[in-house]
Amino acid sequence: MRTVLDLSPIIPAAIVAVTGLVVLLAQAFTPKGKESPSAALSLVGLAFALASVWVLAETPATRGSVMAGALAADDFSLFLHALVLGTAAVAVLLSPSYLRAAGIERGEYYALLLFSVVGMLGLVSALELVSIFVALEIMSIALYGMAGMDRSRPESQESALKYFVTGAFASAFFLYGIALLYGASGSTSLVVVARSMGVLAPSSSLLAVLGAAMLLVGFGFKVASVPFHMWAPDVYEGAPTPATAFMSAGVKAAAFGALLRVFDSALPGLASRWQPLVAVLAMVTMVVGNLAALAQPNLKRMLAYSSVAHAGYVLSALVAAPGVAGEAVLFYLVAYAAVNLGAFGTIAALARGGREPLALRDVAGLASRRPALAAALTVFLISLTGIPVTAGFVGKFYLFRAAVDAGWWGLALVGVIMSVVSAYYYLRVVVAMYMSEPVGEDTWSAVSPASALALSVSAALTLLLGVWPAPLLALARAAAHSL
Repeated sequence: MRTVLDLSPIIPAAIVAVTGLVVLLAQAFTPKGKESPSAALSLVGLAFALASVWVLAETPATRGSVMAGALAADDFSLFLHALVLGTAAVAVLLSPSYLRAAGIERGEYYALLLFSVVGMLGLVSALELVSIFVALEIMSIALYGMAGMDRSRPESQESALKYFVTGAFASAFFLYGIALLYGASGSTSLVVVARSMGVLAPSSSLLAVLGAAMLLVGFGFKVASVPFHMWAPDVYEGAPTPATAFMSAGVKAAAFGALLRVFDSALPGLASRWQPLVAVLAMVTMVVGNLAALAQPNLKRMLAYSSVAHAGYVLSALVAAPGVAGEAVLFYLVAYAAVNLGAFGTIAALARGGREPLALRDVAGLASRRPALAAALTVFLISLTGIPVTAGFVGKFYLFRAAVDAGWWGLALVGVIMSVVSAYYYLRVVVAMYMSEPVGEDTWSAVSPASALALSVSAALTLLLGVWPAPLLALARAAAHSL
């Protein structure tokens, strides 16, 4: 990869960072009693950042690396830049009505969201392990604040504290892994590490394997794979629901993007060592996530354990060849982001006065009271199940095919069986919405135009990718092969 002096690849992150500062200043100078323009400013900044990503994608001369080879400017990073920025824009659309209903509408919420996006953009672009760690911490620290934004709810404070403690634990593992890989290769550059893996002495090889295992533990916490998943249900339940939607989609996209870059481009020489470990993690994660979700009466906790299971599905593809694994994972991350933003967004759209539909009885008869919301939630749930004509089905097909092509057919078999198991807890929500009588009075608030737009985009993308996945697959293929 050639090194150039052009710093244009960092423009998207710079735009988002400046927007975050502007949002903070706008909040500070908004007169008391007046509504802050934080959400609108955030959307404008994200739109400009997305436009800059498109310009970079249309300018081949910008390809290469910047900042002395610390950051990549390739199709892979641009693909994930667009995904992260799009996820953030949908999360911003879902937030204003929810925050007003909960009485926590503050500009710092949007600023924290934007600063976490800066970390995510750095995470998927970094070509150096210390840079990856710094980006990981920028992302995580902002998310800790978002999780605890509702200071009046003990659950929100508990979720922030648990997220912080487990995040610090994961960071320690990650740093130790960086130190071991540095000891084995003499560098923290992914390019140098990749070159070193083929000529390691036996003692250094052991250090490198241990370092890779430590990095996998650190990434495992961020993507909520078993046994590093215990924070996810409590954090997802206690955090404000739009923040939960953003965390479930954005964090997974950024973390899996960084994991792909590190293991498929820097550590392919150790693939025979780390692939069996990833396979075991994937299998256990799929089983534990789905079985735990079966017993959850709370919808947000059910979706949290569902998120754990989906981390297992994605991990099952990482045992394939780099290009094949990357293509399958990137496509699935887009599909998963659309579906999870929609599922959590539907819950957020129904919030009123701090109360959300968190139990099956809360959504009983929803189809007769809010037919459009019930239809949208049905689309998201059947996509999570993996039923045909939805993005979830196409995404799972490519994930499992990647595992089969690599000879890990057992992983694909476990994934298919667990997808069948998941149909029970997803479809029981659909049954409650359409086949149960409403309980109590209809106290849910009307859906705001911004939330309606976000849910419509998510539902449309979920169905479109289910029937016409070719364009996105082509982009994912090109991005994966640019690693």
